[in-house]
Amino acid sequence: MLNGKKIREIRTRLGYTAKDVENLTKNPKFETSISKSYLEELERGDKKNPSFQKVEVLANVLCCKLDDLVIRS
Repeated sequence: MLNGKKIREIRTRLGYTAKDVENLTKNPKFETSISKSYLEELERGDKKNPSFQKVEVLANVLCCKLDDLVIRS
């Protein structure tokens, strides 16, 4: 499961707004994009099971590993 607080922490540390992430994910090199509202839902924990593709794109945009975005039990 994704760690929404960690996503927000990494995003804000990089100085990105949710809109910035949306714009970065619209890059043609990515097969999918992440809207501002979808990202906000992920960060709040409202979205529980995003596709692997979306998580991979998010990790690329936030310059982190996939493991950095998940809750470890």
